[in-house]
Amino acid sequence: MNFFNRAMKNVTRRMSKSILLAVTFFLIGNLVIIGLGINNAASNAKILTRQKMRAVVALEIDYNAFYNEADKITDDDEREAFYKNSPRLTTEKVENLKIDERVKAVNNISVYQVYAKSFESVPLNNDFDKQYTDNQDSEASVDGSVDSSMAMRSWRPADLRVQANRYPEMIEFEDGTYEMLEGRFYNQDDLNNSAAVVCVPQELAELNNIRVGDTISVNTNNPDDLQYMEGSDLTEADYELSLEVIGIYKSNEQVDQNSDEYKWMARYEAPQNTLLIPATTISDKYYESYVKSYRYYMTTQPEYYKEEDLMAKEDYNSSSKAVYLLNDPLQVDQFVADHENETGDYIVLNANNDTFKKLARPLDTLSLFSNIIVWIVVINAVVIITLVTALTLKTREYEIGVLLSIGVSKMKIVAQFFVELIVVALIGFTLSVLSGSLIAKQVGAAVLNYQVDTENQYGELDDQNNTNYYWGESNYFTEISQDDLLAEYEVQINPLIIGEIYILGIGVVFISILIPSFMIMRFNPKKILMNQN
Repeated sequence: MNFFNRAMKNVTRRMSKSILLAVTFFLIGNLVIIGLGINNAASNAKILTRQKMRAVVALEIDYNAFYNEADKITDDDEREAFYKNSPRLTTEKVENLKIDERVKAVNNISVYQVYAKSFESVPLNNDFDKQYTDNQDSEASVDGSVDSSMAMRSWRPADLRVQANRYPEMIEFEDGTYEMLEGRFYNQDDLNNSAAVVCVPQELAELNNIRVGDTISVNTNNPDDLQYMEGSDLTEADYELSLEVIGIYKSNEQVDQNSDEYKWMARYEAPQNTLLIPATTISDKYYESYVKSYRYYMTTQPEYYKEEDLMAKEDYNSSSKAVYLLNDPLQVDQFVADHENETGDYIVLNANNDTFKKLARPLDTLSLFSNIIVWIVVINAVVIITLVTALTLKTREYEIGVLLSIGVSKMKIVAQFFVELIVVALIGFTLSVLSGSLIAKQVGAAVLNYQVDTENQYGELDDQNNTNYYWGESNYFTEISQDDLLAEYEVQINPLIIGEIYILGIGVVFISILIPSFMIMRFNPKKILMNQN
């Protein structure tokens, strides 16, 4: 008769003890299943939500930190010197992250407002359009002339927006926001040579019958403003930019025409009036105008405009943000961790994690408490099973003494006790899997609702993130709400959790048998039998 057969007979012979142990393991298993199920559901909810978010990370200047540091400087000269050394997002810093193999595309974009010259922008026919048209009409007299004093005070809004990237790719084309219908996007040669090329939206091309290969002209500034620059070298030619159309694209951005946003949207804010131009092309044009304007002001206001303060071309054309599109949303956190020490002072990597963490706070709290519960249950299980097994040895001393006297090794006796506990544990845990699968979902939902109510009662959820947005910048972060995140929360007992339960059960039995094992190793069969006699 081997130790396994003896173990099975002892389990059936001592039925009351086996049932009590099985009930103990059953209760332990239910608590552990609920804890693991809640923790797994919380983790999965965050992962699933992350996968639905755009995999972007922004490398940006932290102006809040910079200005807060400047406010601490009391000396005026030191503060002025501090401002002159303001942080810059250099090409080198952007390139250092771009070479990472996880990066799919980079947007290092500057946004400009320009004026259509040789064509018409797409009308929106909204309140802003109508008000602008009415104001233009009211400035004209009956005979068609325009009052000069009114013209001096008139304001003409730009009607086109320019997105100018410093790289021959765009996140919008990679994620499907933009689709190229005809022609091509500008390439690296176009950027290197400041090529006068442009991609126009489909609606604008159809309205003006524009084809690939045509040439269109825009004004970088309102030519009417030249009247304020008499005596400068600026002419209308300095404002005019002729561009060859190399591509026609479609924008899948949707704007609700019934929304207040659309009601007062200027034409340049509309996707159908957005031109895509190489950053070097448009920035060079603006820099030429800037230099001429600055030198004009040096003659009219020399006390404020000095030669040494004239910005260099690379400083004038620098940006404050670069956005990286990664291959997988689940790579975002690791990407930030790998590169956050390479950015330099007052330049940060922003993955919108602050907002995500605030929204996920109820789930994180659930995960924490579920883990604590699991560990408390496991530790108590080890203590209880250890005590029960140790106390059992006293009633089975004679049995152990007989087995030792007939030559059964102490290791086989320990193995017998281990098998007895394992068999009972497997029965208890199997029953707990069946019952835990039924109650875990209800308990998990009830606990989450309680946690959310507690969060709402005692703390206001701040949905605002720390990202700085400037005019014309696109928000590349996916907008999510706490409801979106919690909608992914569902407690399910999958095979992985069931496997964890059985592994945990075996671990509990193994640890619980250690102390009784040491006690068995000290048993002397002769002494045991003599004491019994």
